[in-house]
Amino acid sequence: MSVYLFSPDAEAARRFADERSSRNGAVVVLGLEAIKGHRPDRRDLSYVDLRGLDEAAGRKAVQAIKRRCPGSAWGVVDPDGAVADPAALFFAGASDYIGPAVIGAGVDAARFKAALAFGRRREPAADAGAEAASFVEGASSDGDREGGFGGWKAVRPGSSYPFCFLYATASSPANLKTSLGEAGYVAFRDRLRHIMQQGLAEADALLWMETDSSALYLAPPYAANASALTEFCLRTLLGAPLIGYERLCLPFQLDFTFAVHYGVTEFAPPGKTGTIVSEAVNYSYHLGVKRAEPGRLTISADAAGLAVPGRFSDLFAPAGSFEGKSILHSRRFWA
Repeated sequence: MSVYLFSPDAEAARRFADERSSRNGAVVVLGLEAIKGHRPDRRDLSYVDLRGLDEAAGRKAVQAIKRRCPGSAWGVVDPDGAVADPAALFFAGASDYIGPAVIGAGVDAARFKAALAFGRRREPAADAGAEAASFVEGASSDGDREGGFGGWKAVRPGSSYPFCFLYATASSPANLKTSLGEAGYVAFRDRLRHIMQQGLAEADALLWMETDSSALYLAPPYAANASALTEFCLRTLLGAPLIGYERLCLPFQLDFTFAVHYGVTEFAPPGKTGTIVSEAVNYSYHLGVKRAEPGRLTISADAAGLAVPGRFSDLFAPAGSFEGKSILHSRRFWA
């Protein structure tokens, strides 16, 4: 394995590399202009350094390293913390992000090996992503086929509407309750509900049904709302360790299970849904409880055309069928 670092400030980057070379083997430092001729082996790891670059130049540099590494792992070094959304880099195909905190703590050989291993795990996912893209192209992207939703203000109890459904749960809720105790578990659920509702605001999602261990959200049946559901779920899965430790104040790592479906159901206000009988609701719960997996987002064929935009297709793979409907699984971000 060779490690390459392309930087606009070769001297500063070389100091960064030299500090690590004694422990990690040589890091080859080159100017940004050398990216255009870069031809890495699939066993190599290539980084682009964003120090001193403005937003437009940084985006251009990231796109350049991505283009030159179609079959090998690549990452971003960001000493200035200029990247506002590191998760977007992983969605774009990156295998590593080295920000200010990581630089301060030190980067060792294990880090490079982990990034390379992460990149290799993406290779079959990329092939599967092509299958997923084909899967999605065959799915309908017209969510409001009945033309009946009309916005939350127009929704009336007792009438039926098309919705996107999101099933969500923290993995191993029974173990959580045992570990946290009754009062601690109630506090955990309150914090998690707040995080979910904040994160799902862009999807205009409504917390519709809630049990002691899971929740079912409704979102308008449009591509913008459904793709916002998907993006929230992927970000949450990617950031699960930090969410568990920092935002939910847990002393152990947490994982999440998500499932998205599209269908039509009678509407009732939250808290008054006990009489709802709906095939779409049943399927959403069954998909989440029986087929979805911790650390993944599972999407039914009925929702795929809405919920999987092209920029996310390489993060999904066909996963067979469930109760007569084809489904997609997202790739795992954590082992």
